[in-house]
Amino acid sequence: MEKKTRNAIIAIIVVLVVVVAAFAAIVLWPTTTPSVSVSASTQLAPVGTPITFTAIIPSSISSSVTGVNWNFGDGTTGNGTTVTHTYNTPGNYLVFLNVTEKSGYLNNLGSLFTLTITSPTITNSVYAGEITQPVLTVNTTLNPSAPIFSVNEKAYFVGSYLQPPTEPNWSLAYYIFNFGDGSQNVFPVYYNNSSGAFLPVNVTHQYSSPGFYVLNFTIVTYNITEFETHIVNVSGVLQYLPLTYLNSVLASPQHHVISTLKTIYVSTSTQKASVLKGPGNVPNPNVIQVVEVVPAGPYSFDPQIDYETVGYEIIANVYETLIAYNGSSTSQFVPIVAKEVPSLSNGLISPDGLNYTFYIRPNLTFANGDPLTVYDVYMSFVRALLFVQGSPGTADWILAQDLLPGGGFLPGLYTNGTALYQNITRAITYNNQTQSITFHLLKPDPAFLYYIAFALGSGIVDYKWLAAHGANITMTPSGLLYYTRFGNEMNYNNYIRYNAMGSGPYMIQSYLSGQSIVLIPNPNFKPIPGVPGYDKIPTLKVYIQWVKDYETALLMMESGQSDITTGLPTSDYPTVAALQAQGKQNIYTFPTLSVYFYNFVWNVNTSLMQKIYGSQYHMPYNYFANPLVRKAFAYAFNYTNYIDNIIGNKIYHANFGFHYTGIIPEGMPGYIPPDKLQNVPVYNLTLAKKFMMESGMYNVSINIPIIVYASDPVDFAAASMWASNLSKMDPNIQATPIYQPFATTIGYMFPGENPMPIYLLGWAPDYPYPSDYVNAMYLENGTYPSANGWNYTNLMSWGYKQEAQEWKNMTDLILKADSTSNVTLSLQYFDQAEQIAVNLTLYVYTYQANGFWYYAPWIHGVEWEENPMIGGGGDTLYFYLTKG
Repeated sequence: MEKKTRNAIIAIIVVLVVVVAAFAAIVLWPTTTPSVSVSASTQLAPVGTPITFTAIIPSSISSSVTGVNWNFGDGTTGNGTTVTHTYNTPGNYLVFLNVTEKSGYLNNLGSLFTLTITSPTITNSVYAGEITQPVLTVNTTLNPSAPIFSVNEKAYFVGSYLQPPTEPNWSLAYYIFNFGDGSQNVFPVYYNNSSGAFLPVNVTHQYSSPGFYVLNFTIVTYNITEFETHIVNVSGVLQYLPLTYLNSVLASPQHHVISTLKTIYVSTSTQKASVLKGPGNVPNPNVIQVVEVVPAGPYSFDPQIDYETVGYEIIANVYETLIAYNGSSTSQFVPIVAKEVPSLSNGLISPDGLNYTFYIRPNLTFANGDPLTVYDVYMSFVRALLFVQGSPGTADWILAQDLLPGGGFLPGLYTNGTALYQNITRAITYNNQTQSITFHLLKPDPAFLYYIAFALGSGIVDYKWLAAHGANITMTPSGLLYYTRFGNEMNYNNYIRYNAMGSGPYMIQSYLSGQSIVLIPNPNFKPIPGVPGYDKIPTLKVYIQWVKDYETALLMMESGQSDITTGLPTSDYPTVAALQAQGKQNIYTFPTLSVYFYNFVWNVNTSLMQKIYGSQYHMPYNYFANPLVRKAFAYAFNYTNYIDNIIGNKIYHANFGFHYTGIIPEGMPGYIPPDKLQNVPVYNLTLAKKFMMESGMYNVSINIPIIVYASDPVDFAAASMWASNLSKMDPNIQATPIYQPFATTIGYMFPGENPMPIYLLGWAPDYPYPSDYVNAMYLENGTYPSANGWNYTNLMSWGYKQEAQEWKNMTDLILKADSTSNVTLSLQYFDQAEQIAVNLTLYVYTYQANGFWYYAPWIHGVEWEENPMIGGGGDTLYFYLTKG
């Protein structure tokens, strides 16, 4: 498919900075009864989508109608009972209908039609990294009737953005408000060092005349290398460009002007104006609006590559698996693409537990209409096994642990095409005639169905679509060996990475890279009778916006621009609780298996560290390979203060989570409470200093960044506390918290090239058994150890022979746990390995989270979302939800 040129994209989403005249100052004649209303083909669509509007006119007056007039909310008008209009700028619009008939005029002023226009699809990461999507909200506490205002009422607007520019040297420059009545305000953008975010801007305005107005909120981004950058530092707030630079910026080609429009109506005291709402006074009844504080959004939409919770949410709604969890159950499954769930009783699991057969449901189709066959299923799983050793790590190891020798990490397996071909074609076979696929396990594993139910790795992709976009697989030894390279980030097929073609309930309508996505019901989805959530085609569209600034997310919640809000810091809990008391929000809490921890990188790419984070940073590259250094750092973290005061359990009187040690979470088989483990780190600077001195690295000067999630003030404060404690313990240690987008952190987790000395990440469950955590977090080729340079060879080469032996003992125990079918014995091995990992201080374990979901009260079906395998990671299956 031909790609749009840069200029074509700009033409779609960029508007000139001009005052948009009001199509207001219209006279609204007295209305008669009955009333008229508006029907439209959609309430949510990307820029450039033709939208059909129809005037709903009572039959009693239809014969006497002499004129039907429209104002579309963007400054344009139309005529006719049915009209089609295309919006050229993202925004929130009011559509006004005026009908003329012999006895007077009828209009929809009392139920103005609302719709949201989103950005078009832009997957060009470079261009998307130079722009930002503007966000315009209204303070609904002060303006409770917004977007309806009274003449001379003071309107309180807040201008913000979803994501700041991510391309090097690009920044925000100006916020510009054109109010639609001939007035304009321009503000330079400020950056707050302490929060790591550009500040939103608050502005007030009063309209002196009634009517409709189009408010244009514009953000100008620019390449800072093209201009003299003026920096004024006042209390940690930086001003980049003064207003005098506006004209020079706009005259340069090295800038972008991106706008959002908002229609407002200003009424007189004699007029009754309001927006159309659904039953129960529900806004935007056909759209679920979601705001997530996840700077830079997802890593990928490719189910065989992505391995993080943000992209997983999209994948789980767009792609289907052979089987799925039955609602909130973690032990029962329902057939989705498969006709039946395999069992010993139905003969689809062989008596020896080594063969699992799935028959494919007939007449399934992908979202583009292609038929779904067993060959698509087979090639999806082949592709998964080819990406087992991809970097960053993929979820495909989960399947490979039962299907490939050494779990896919047998030395030489991915360098010998013949061996790779023989093992993959032995592991999975299919039959076109019977439309069946069989997995041939190397060992019995009662957890295998869990692996098949997990969308990452097991999501079924349209192979015809893959081939059409350059991702076809040649089923020969050399072809399979060559294809493995596409599991590494540097060789990704970026079309497949940022697009999707599944057979699930939803499909992607548009995607603005790293900022927002629109999911629409898949009209080719085949419902499954009797399976909740899968038994019908969804009726609601989903608009997800990934926000950099949590204050913007809170404003969007308060103003009604989000039905579901996730990722707010715990400090916002009192505000949400107050909204709940007013009946404007619901708070759902539940236990999860999600854990968070700091990683130590044993072989830091220090030159890349300096290039990315700054030349001031320096350290011995293998500083954290020293186990006593790690222990000293772990004893310098104040765990109690973190839970009670920084997360805020004690301050806000809410249980956001609790401290844990060892990677197996509470609620999982094999969990060991910290008081049952030995050598559990506690906050003790005296002991920390003792360990540091014993390490031989005391008084060694280092200056390192500690990487935390972007827009996570809680863990930024924790890292600051930790850095201060480290400096007290050894004045030669200097550490600085650094905000970094989640997706960027994942991208840096490349073996041998990792530039992050210490970084915060976490783990949400793939399946409910300890191997999901232990193998990924402790095994040499696991997701984190591989990225962090943890292995026996490194320890031996650096002279840590005792620790190398402990590492080997831990590895042997894990492999024994994986290989036995005796669950009791397996858990014993896992627990012994857990103790060795704690002895080695592999991580600084921070807390296990309790889930806090913020939903609008008109969202129903939340009870289906509490499966810890899905909801525990903060993800939502939208096809379970209704609105009303």
